[in-house]
Amino acid sequence: MTTPPSANNAALAQMYIWWSLINLFLAVTAICVTLWAFVQERDLRGELVQVTAARACPQKVIVSAKPPIVDEAFVPAPPQDQAKSGYIGRSGTSIVAAMTLELEALREGRPEGPIEHLRLGSQQVLPPRTIHVVNLWATWCAPCLEELPDFKAMFTRRPDWGDKVRFVPIMLKDAAAPEAAYRDKVMPTAPYKLADRGFNDPLAAILTADEQRTLFKGNLPVTLILDCNRRVRWAQFDKLQGGQFKELEGYIDRFIDEIDDDSPGAWCSQEWPGNGRCEGDENTEKHHSLADCGPLRKISKSPGDPAVAVSVPPPAEPLCPEDSVTLPDGRCKPKLRGDTKVTPHKQPVMATCGNGECNDGEDNTNCCEDCACEAPMVCRQMGAGPKRCLLPGLQKK
Repeated sequence: MTTPPSANNAALAQMYIWWSLINLFLAVTAICVTLWAFVQERDLRGELVQVTAARACPQKVIVSAKPPIVDEAFVPAPPQDQAKSGYIGRSGTSIVAAMTLELEALREGRPEGPIEHLRLGSQQVLPPRTIHVVNLWATWCAPCLEELPDFKAMFTRRPDWGDKVRFVPIMLKDAAAPEAAYRDKVMPTAPYKLADRGFNDPLAAILTADEQRTLFKGNLPVTLILDCNRRVRWAQFDKLQGGQFKELEGYIDRFIDEIDDDSPGAWCSQEWPGNGRCEGDENTEKHHSLADCGPLRKISKSPGDPAVAVSVPPPAEPLCPEDSVTLPDGRCKPKLRGDTKVTPHKQPVMATCGNGECNDGEDNTNCCEDCACEAPMVCRQMGAGPKRCLLPGLQKK
């Protein structure tokens, strides 16, 4: 008896279905076996690594560590703001690198000299807790000469500022003699009138070193306002116009308020190297800050004791007229016949200078032959005077 074709087709289809289910089951089983083998192999590899490490290295015992001790002498400075015209920002822009430069300086009341050489960051030039209006100018710059009387007028109408605000003029990119350049110029009273005539204009180079915080763009005049931490908080890279002086006054008043703020964590009470105040361990050899404390001086208590290097900031010098004498207590006395003008900033050369040792009483201001100058300054002769620390290439005009 012959099976109908339809029955054969149904049986064949049923066989294909069963065969497909069997293949699917085998495939799923193979995948599961593969995953199981992979997991087992991974665990085995991990155990093998642990066993190998245990044989190769001794077992380490982890104990709870004490909190690290923070060295307050190395408190990092706050981040800087990007330089721009007008108000720069809360933290301002640092010019700490310029504080070690030695510039030519004329004291107020002595327009004819003698020319001194002082660090820009010295306490005589930039005393702490003071707002400084730094004006970069040149004799060949007509806009510079035009705005100087306006600065004088601003200081004249603000006698309430007193000693909290100082005008700091600096001749820049100008080879003129400072004595002649500053003679008869109408500008605010300035305890020191400065000139940067060093080789390759070192001050201009420092102010342009950071592309993000350039404070000299190649043209004059430039006005920089330094706050209590010697940070530039306000800048103008062109001649100041009438309305801008009123704006400038408002910001100066704001920076004075920061000086008077005695609340915990106040801006002018924070400590870090480069803020202009010789604080903490910054006057020691280990944590010395040249910008804040000046050059190190070696002091020995007795001939048998080893010299100890400490930094002693020079006191702010009194400003007495040319026809008077500075007394030891800082007062000015009219000069009488036979009186000799006292110049505290010029220390006498010690009798032991030149013996190759930095003895008691010697430092790099009165005997740089024995007491090394701070880099990049070098000990060299200036005319007929004694040797002193100067920047390489600085020449007397």
